[in-house]
Amino acid sequence: MASTQARHTRRAVLPAAMSDSAVTPRSGIADDMSRDDDARGYERDETDQFHQVVRHLVIDGDDRARAAGRQARRTLADMVPGYARQPVLRLTRQLTFRASDQCQPCGGQGGRMVDTSSDGVTRQHWQSCTSCSGSGVTR
Repeated sequence: MASTQARHTRRAVLPAAMSDSAVTPRSGIADDMSRDDDARGYERDETDQFHQVVRHLVIDGDDRARAAGRQARRTLADMVPGYARQPVLRLTRQLTFRASDQCQPCGGQGGRMVDTSSDGVTRQHWQSCTSCSGSGVTR
């Protein structure tokens, strides 16, 4: 069969009745899968099963400890009596802003917005204060 004959045989004209009831095109298989998954609703996953197993182990351990006249340790103070925790590490100094500590050139803002607009183009950028190094506090 020549290529022109094959081309003509593929072009089938649908009757008007069939074209009106034709199936509308869909977005794709991924959308179909998403709709199917959404229709099923919430599904439990393996973490729920893990938590259920751990819950049963905790209950079993509590029952065994109670039978032996003991109680399961739940907090750090229970597990290691007398342990002193280290204080929280702060990587920056604590910032306190009082009116007397504000940097005078920037008014405690840490800098200012500089507008270099020209020829109908708006350009704005932040320029940090050099006297307070952008902290807003007098040094």
